[in-house]
Amino acid sequence: MIAVGSAAPPLRGQPVFGLPFDLERVRQRGAVAVVFMAPLLAGVSQRNLAALTAVWPRIDAEAGGLVLVSRSPLETARDFVPRHHVLFPMLVDETGEIAAAWGVGKAAGLASRLVRARPAFVRNALSVWRNGQPLPEANVDALPAAFVVTPDGLVSWVWRATAVNDRLDAEAVWAAMRS
Repeated sequence: MIAVGSAAPPLRGQPVFGLPFDLERVRQRGAVAVVFMAPLLAGVSQRNLAALTAVWPRIDAEAGGLVLVSRSPLETARDFVPRHHVLFPMLVDETGEIAAAWGVGKAAGLASRLVRARPAFVRNALSVWRNGQPLPEANVDALPAAFVVTPDGLVSWVWRATAVNDRLDAEAVWAAMRS
């Protein structure tokens, strides 16, 4: 499990849109926030994205950067990014390899069973309501998490959700990036 003071695992890949992302290269500019999203069609993902978008201008101007990682299908991410005006790179981790390397888990317990048990017609209705069309979703029990990686490659701050609907404090991420 990644903890404060641990070396950050390698993170590179092709974002949904944009140039290839390589954490080693990006952290040379300064601290980098690595944020694992809940399923993109979950309401909490839109709230967390809005909070991150609010601190993005400061991160872009004064730190290394910000990257999102999603376990949602690529098709869903390709719709989500332009629809929600995502300004920073988003990597898709459908296999779960990136999440495993960073020690990001899945929800457990009753809440997880309820999320997975939601009937398909309810999932489709929520997708239509949020996106205007039904989009594929997978890994509905993927937990959000966030890490701040320093320019020397060490993790300086960690936040791990205990439930899929936990909200990220974007101001805490920004504060951790500045310290």
